[in-house]
Amino acid sequence: MSNDDNFDPIEYFLNPKEPAQKRYEALRAYFLESLTQKEAAKRAGYSLPTFQSLVSNFQNQKIDFFVKPQYGPNRRHISDFIQKRVVSLRKSNQSVYEIKDILSNEGFDTSIQTINRIIKDEGFAKLPRRTKEELGLTKKNTLLPPISTAIDLDQLESYRFECQVGGIYYFIPYILQTGLHELISSAPFPETSKLSKINSIFSILALKLIGHERLSKISSYNHDTGFGFFAGLNVPPKTTATSTYSYMVDKETIQPFMEEFISRMSSTYPQYYQGDTINLDFHSIPHYGDKSEMDDNWVGAKHQRMKSALTLFAQDGESRHLLYANTDIDRKDETNEIVNFVDYWIDVKGIIEQTLVFDSKLTTYGILEKLDIDKIKFITLRRRGKKLIEDANNIPEKDWIRVDLKKEKRKFNKFKMYESEITLPRTNLKVRQVIFNDHGRQLPTFLITNNFEIELETLALHYANRWLIENKFSELVDFFNLNALSSPFMIRIYFDVVLTIVTDTLYRLLAKDLKRFEDCTPKTIFSDFINCRCIGEVVGDEIIVKMKKKATTPIFKSNDVFQKSYPIPWLGNKRLRFDWIS
Repeated sequence: MSNDDNFDPIEYFLNPKEPAQKRYEALRAYFLESLTQKEAAKRAGYSLPTFQSLVSNFQNQKIDFFVKPQYGPNRRHISDFIQKRVVSLRKSNQSVYEIKDILSNEGFDTSIQTINRIIKDEGFAKLPRRTKEELGLTKKNTLLPPISTAIDLDQLESYRFECQVGGIYYFIPYILQTGLHELISSAPFPETSKLSKINSIFSILALKLIGHERLSKISSYNHDTGFGFFAGLNVPPKTTATSTYSYMVDKETIQPFMEEFISRMSSTYPQYYQGDTINLDFHSIPHYGDKSEMDDNWVGAKHQRMKSALTLFAQDGESRHLLYANTDIDRKDETNEIVNFVDYWIDVKGIIEQTLVFDSKLTTYGILEKLDIDKIKFITLRRRGKKLIEDANNIPEKDWIRVDLKKEKRKFNKFKMYESEITLPRTNLKVRQVIFNDHGRQLPTFLITNNFEIELETLALHYANRWLIENKFSELVDFFNLNALSSPFMIRIYFDVVLTIVTDTLYRLLAKDLKRFEDCTPKTIFSDFINCRCIGEVVGDEIIVKMKKKATTPIFKSNDVFQKSYPIPWLGNKRLRFDWIS
C-alpha cells in the first residue's frame, strides 16, 4: 500500500492497482454484487475470456488471496555427523579455525559461527592461548616445515614423494655421466652430523636447476618431498642451513673441485672442448651490502662503478661450454688472471692449442709478451688513440681488403680490413695488427694477434664469436641469477659461481639430447621441459618417477636416455626409471 499523503481509501478500493487486489475485487463484484461476468470484467479492465478463466480457477481453488506466513524450524539444520565430528575434533584440542579447515578438506562447508555454537552448546571451555611453535607456525604464519633428515634408502621398501618441479629428475642421467656424485664424495667438502656433503650440495644443486626462482621462492620448497628426495632427504634444508653450509666451503676447496669437474668433462665429452678458440672476459657481480669490503668495479648492467666481485669466465668458442671461473679477484691482480687461467688449462688439458680471445682491458702488453714467449696464441683488441685513428684514416683506399663473413644473424657482414705487422709499445713483441672499418661503428677497430698463420676472414670470425661469452653472461644473470649476491638466500660467491658452471653444463648436455632444442637457452629449456610436476614412488629396488605430460613429452619418450633405468648411488643404488602420466 502507498504511503502517499493524498491517499484516498475509496479510490483505493474502487480502482485497485495491485494484481491480487484487482482479481479479488473483480471476483467479489461477480459473486457478491450479482454483476454479470461481462459487467464485472469491464469494471476490472479484464477481457471476458480472461475473467471467465479467473472465475474457473477460483472455483477450482487454484487462487489463494491470503497466504499464510511460513515459519522456520525450531532447531538448527546441522547434521548429526557434523555435530559429532566437531565435538570429536574439539576433544583432540583442535581450535575453531583448525576444525573449519579439517571439515573443509573433508568436503563440508561449515561456518566459524556454526562451529562456535556447537562447541558452546556442548559446554566446551575456550582453549588456552598457544605459541606459534605449538601451533606449528613460523613468525610469518606459515606452516613450520619438518627438520631435514637423511632417508635410509637401504631399509626403505616403499616411499612416495611429490615434486613441484619434477623436471629436475631429468638431469640425473647427466649427473651420472659426468661422475658428479663421485667428484663430490672424494672432494673435501664439509659435512654436518646430520647431513652428508651429497645431501647438502645436491639440495643446493636442485635449487640451481630451477634457476632464478630459487632466490625469491626458496621457502616454497620447504615442504617439497621431491626436492628433498633428489638429495636423499625427506625435505630440503631450510634457507639458513643452506646459506650456512655454502659459507663453510672455502675457495681452496671449490677451485680444485672445478678443475676436476672440467677435467672429467673434457675426457668424457672431448667434442665440447676442442674449439679453435677460448673466449675470456670479466664479469662484475654487484654487491649491495652497506659494509661490503669488495673493490669498486665497472658493472655494465648498472652502467656505473660499484662494490662488486670481479669474476673471470672462460668459454669454449665452439660448444659454448664454460671452462673456468675465478671470482672476487683483487683489482691489483686482474691483469695477471689470464696467466692463472693458462696454468689451470694446462693442468686440465696438458697443452693449450686454442687461441685465446679477449678484450683489450683484460690484461697488459707485458702479459701478452709473456704469453707469446710461452707459445700461447691470442687475439685481442688494441686500445685506439688519436694517432692510431689518424693513421688508419690515411690508409689509401686501394690497400683495404673487402671481406664478407656471411655470418647468420650478423647485421654487418661486409666491411674493410687492413693488415700490417707492428711491435707493441714498451715490449719486443711483434704482432699482426688488423684494422676494421665500415663495420657498423663510427671509429675503426684495431685487432692484434700473434697468430700469423690464420686467414683474415677466420681471424675476423673468431673475434666476432667472442660475443658468445657476452650472451652467456646474459643467460647466467637472467636464469641462474648470477648478479644476486644480496638476496633472501645468501650463498657464498665462490660456491655459487662454480655450481653455476656445473648447472649450466648439465643444461647444455640435456639440450643436446632434445631434438630441435639443441641451441636453446636454459630459460627456454626450463619453461618447455623442466617446469612440470611429478609423483615418485619407491617400490622395492625401483624408483618410478611419474612425470606430468607436457606438449614436449614425446621428445623424452623417443629418446633412449630417458627409456633406460639407472642405479642411483646416493639413493641406495635403487634403479630410477621414468614414466609419463596425464
